[in-house]
Parts: sequence; C-alpha cells; structure tokens
Amino acid sequence: MAEPKETNLVILDDEVNILRACTRLFRGEAFGVFTTTDPNEAMHVIETQPIKVVLSDQRMPGLSGVEFLGRVKEKRPSILRILFTGHTDVETAENAINKGEVYRFINKPWQDEGMRTILRDAIQRYDLAEENRKLFELTQKQNNELQVVNAQLKILIEKEKGFTSTASHELRTPLSSILIAVDLLAQPVAGQLSEEGTRYLHVAKKGVERLSHLIDDILSLSKLESGAETLKTEPKQISDLIRDTVVIQELLATQKGLYLKMEMAPDLPPVGVNTDRIIQVLNNLIHNALKFTKQGGVIVSSCLGREAGTVEVCVKDTGPGISQEEIPKLFQKFHQLDNTDSRVRGTGLGLAICKEIIAHHRGNIWIESERGRGSSFIFSLPIFKEGK
Repeated sequence: MAEPKETNLVILDDEVNILRACTRLFRGEAFGVFTTTDPNEAMHVIETQPIKVVLSDQRMPGLSGVEFLGRVKEKRPSILRILFTGHTDVETAENAINKGEVYRFINKPWQDEGMRTILRDAIQRYDLAEENRKLFELTQKQNNELQVVNAQLKILIEKEKGFTSTASHELRTPLSSILIAVDLLAQPVAGQLSEEGTRYLHVAKKGVERLSHLIDDILSLSKLESGAETLKTEPKQISDLIRDTVVIQELLATQKGLYLKMEMAPDLPPVGVNTDRIIQVLNNLIHNALKFTKQGGVIVSSCLGREAGTVEVCVKDTGPGISQEEIPKLFQKFHQLDNTDSRVRGTGLGLAICKEIIAHHRGNIWIESERGRGSSFIFSLPIFKEGK
C-alpha cells in the first residue's frame, strides 16, 4: 500500500464540480491536495498542514478570493497564493498581484497540462524559497557564532600581546645584570679563572646574548603585530640601502670564504621606506643566506618588480635549498629549518619580523627554492608616489 502524500496544495472553490475536476487532475502528482468549499475549513488546514500553495476562486458567496488569499498572507506569508478568475476578473487579479496578495492567476476554463505546470512550478518555487531561507538563517547563525569567536580570539590575542610585551620587558633587566656580571667575572681583575671556568663563562655569555636577542625579536614582532609602532617612510633608493647593508655583512662572508656580490639595475625609481626597518630586513636575509651557505656565496640584486609599480630585491644563495613542504612554514613564528648544525640556529622569529615589516610597507615577501639548488628570498616594495 502506497504511503499517503503530504498535503501541500489547498484548493478553495464554491463549485463542487470544479473541486472534483482538480482532484482528478492532480491525482498523479507527488504532492497531496485538499479541496473544500468552506473558507474556514481551508484556513484550518493551512494553519495545521505543511501547505505550500493555495488556489482560490475569486467569485465566492460572502468572501472574494483576493480577500481570502489576503488572510492566508497574514497567517502564512511564505505560502504561494494563486487566484482562479473569469475573464471579467482579470483586472482584479492584476491589481492583487501588484499589491502582493497573489503570486499569479489562472483563467477559467483552464488547460489541464498548463494547470499542472503552473502548480508544479509553484511547489518548486516554494521549496527553493524555503531552502534559501533556511540557508540564510544558518549563515546568519554561523556568522553570529563566528563574531563571538572572533571577539573572544581578539581578547585572547590582546592578552597574549600584553603578556609577551610585559614579560619581555621584565626579562630584559635581569638579563642585562647577568651579562654584566659574566663580563666582569671574565676580566683578569676579578680573579684568576681556570681554563674550564673561562669556557663555562663563555658558554653562559653566549646563552645570555642569544636570550637577549630573542627578547628583542619578540618585542619587535609584538610592536609590529599590534600596530603600536607606526613606520614613518621616506623616498629612498633601494640600491643605497643594499650597499649599506652589504658593507656590514662582508666580514661574515670573508670569514666563511664566501663571495657577497651586488647586481643592481640602474636608475630604479625610489621606494617609500622606513630606512631602519628595511635595513633590518636586508640584514636578516643576507645574514641568514651567509649563515646557511658553506660554499659559493650570496648575490643581492634589485630590479623593477614583476608587479607593476613595484621594485624587487632578491637575496640568492648557493646553500642547501629548502623543500617545498618547508617553504610555507618559514614565515611562521619560532619555526626553524631542520639543521644538524646547532651553530646556525637562530631565534626563529627573523623571517616573521621581515614579513611584518614588508606588510607594513604594503609589499610582499616570498621564497623560491628547492633542495640542492640554493634559495632566493625576494621582497617587493611599492614605488614612491608623491602624496601617498
């Protein structure tokens, strides 16, 4: 035995023959049909059943179809309302459509196939509207939940930044005292130390210096991320900044037996930069390149950017290269490449700081590398424009 259909269509008409004809017409449809000559009975079904479409005759004793459908709109505004009309009622139906009481009208007498098509389309339209409504409500709910989570996350981030800044400041003073004490102990006037004692002091000093650098990096990154530091920019030739930085790093290159070359395009337009911060980026990238390179060397180049209105700087080394899996992680805080040589380990914040600095300059920074073929660390900066 077939399961009963869900009643989705109500038909109201004062002519029983028309209701019988409609019952036969829609017998094979997927939706159930309720027919009646009583407006009150029709309204009861509309209020208690999952009705999607109501079809009402216009000319009925005591109540017009437009009036009845107006009541349906008040009770269940999502239901699609269709009006049965004769030729003399077309103007009334058109006015009802314009006012929103009626979805559309059907003239009597009707064509069976046309009638089926209209009602099927109306059911589908209702279903689509309901699906969209539910999707909208779900999206609104998820957006509200996301806003709450974002607000909570913002509070946590602010607390984390506040803690990081406070803790770093608090650590600076005792670290400075320890470093001074170690330096004093290492002096001959402090007493004769054994060779082993001197070695231990050297290890302690290196550890304190590394921790001091880490605190400086944490504070620097915290200021950039929180917006506490406003970078004042001025027009500069990027080639001048590269030369100033290379001079600083030449000693390290010489000590390691590496070359450090510059290849700069002539007549590049100036870029708007904070000089100290961009030199910090250059120092970090060149120092890292030299640190991880054992043979060959490093080339620092500049040219017009691939993106219009920019200048690019590239720090290319002949080091071990970086796997494609590692590249996306390198700009994350405290991430370091796997390296068995502990002498080349840093704080893990240098590239994260570089990324923040370049972002504050409205530029981009990225890496091009593969294992065994060296690495290129590239950043772009917007060309300086007066008034911007």
